[in-house]
Amino acid sequence: MEIVKDILKVEEQKGYEGIESLVETEVYLNQTKPDIGSILWADGKIEILSTKIIKDKILVNGLVKFKVVYKSTEEELNIYTLETNKDFREEIEIEGINESMTCQVKSNLEHIEYEVEDERKVSLKAFVNLWGRVEDTNSVEIIKEVKEGSNLQVLKEKIKYNEVLNRDESYALIKEAFEVGEDEPAIEEVLKIDIHPYEREYSISADRLILSGVVETSIIYFGDNKLNSINKEVPFTHFIELDSLQEPRCQIHMEVVDGSYEIRENLEGEPKLLDMEIKVKVHTKLYQQREEEVIIDAYSTSKLINLEMEEINIMENIKDIVDRENIGKDIRDRGFKEIYAVHGNSTIISSDYVEDKIMLEGLLSLNIYYLDEASGEITTLKEEVPYKSYVTADGLGKDIIIDVVTDLEDLKYNLVDNSLSINGTVKNHIFINRQRRINIVGEIEETDELIDKKNRPSIIVYIVQKDDNLWDIAKRYNTTMDEIIESNNIISPSTLMPGEKIIIEKKIDIDF
Repeated sequence: MEIVKDILKVEEQKGYEGIESLVETEVYLNQTKPDIGSILWADGKIEILSTKIIKDKILVNGLVKFKVVYKSTEEELNIYTLETNKDFREEIEIEGINESMTCQVKSNLEHIEYEVEDERKVSLKAFVNLWGRVEDTNSVEIIKEVKEGSNLQVLKEKIKYNEVLNRDESYALIKEAFEVGEDEPAIEEVLKIDIHPYEREYSISADRLILSGVVETSIIYFGDNKLNSINKEVPFTHFIELDSLQEPRCQIHMEVVDGSYEIRENLEGEPKLLDMEIKVKVHTKLYQQREEEVIIDAYSTSKLINLEMEEINIMENIKDIVDRENIGKDIRDRGFKEIYAVHGNSTIISSDYVEDKIMLEGLLSLNIYYLDEASGEITTLKEEVPYKSYVTADGLGKDIIIDVVTDLEDLKYNLVDNSLSINGTVKNHIFINRQRRINIVGEIEETDELIDKKNRPSIIVYIVQKDDNLWDIAKRYNTTMDEIIESNNIISPSTLMPGEKIIIEKKIDIDF
């Protein structure tokens, strides 16, 4: 008997947990800044500096970069900015994880609270959400094939899994010049920049991944004694070198790690040019969905054999689906005179599988920066847009695990007659898995002890019991499924009816 073995590299998600963190700091005006009259807004950006897995925990080191925009106490409308950084350290607890696994941490700045302590000091509180996802690649040894066994019968079962081929972190450097229009005022100070990258499409050709993406950039600046805005989409192409791969699937996540700018003069000598350099970190995971057969039982019709069984735990990857949902919201009668910027992010609240459909409940959170018509004040408005998405997925069965990675793409807005119309596209990458524990045959040992059939009746009539299957009956009487099917003219071997009579004929192997 020759046993051929194989190694399956099976990826499974070991845990996905989220925590909330409070990051507090204070910022003081330097001597060159005038006193604070009122705060227009405070915002910030989270930068994850490092992550590390220890037993049952992810250690996260990060930084919140605060930016406060305020009006001074001066008679004219003068707007200034304050900036400060505050580091933080957090732990995300996930039972069962260890140093050998891989993790990805995503962050979201939920909101910032501020308080003017006096005309020279502001206290800040940032409410930060952190999500940690930990994955592990298990190497599972299986018996792939058995050759030259003595009348050996094997029972196989199919499993599906994702084999990770490549993980990569690379950086796309995007340079773009933004020019203010002829009728717009010159740039005195940049108050706010929001940069949002997203994927349009990707292709794999000639051993490299070609990513076509877009960076949506919105800028609020102060000029001519008022606030002004610039919005621009910047297309970019990013190349990632790969080994030769056969039609892999790809999961892409992008985040901005740096966005610097320089105000320059145009040909007329006016400061109306903004040279930007944007650094985007691109996380890619290439994988292939594979299907393999594992041996879950075996016997011989002529000799006794010894089986060594083992239990394996597999996260079976049934399917993954990319779904895009268009979300619209009209906001009326809020006194919008001018919209400076609309920023947003998407969150999945719940997922379920009902009547052959995956039902997702999500939330599109929006921050709207605008000029109020009645008061003439610069104001911010937070708006939450709940949405539901239904994705058809037939025949997934029970006990499935739904995991969703969500990103906001292509956020547009338009103000007409005091009605603000917002439209966005949410991309949901849905992974449908099933946790399976399977008993497989780890070793097969053939003995020299023959099975004695001489004293058995020539014909046995067996009455099918509840939960019987053809494999178990054939194994019990040391025959084969094919012989039972042939003797009984069984049309549907997978469906046996309780009470049905099956004839089992005695066959003796004679060696000369």
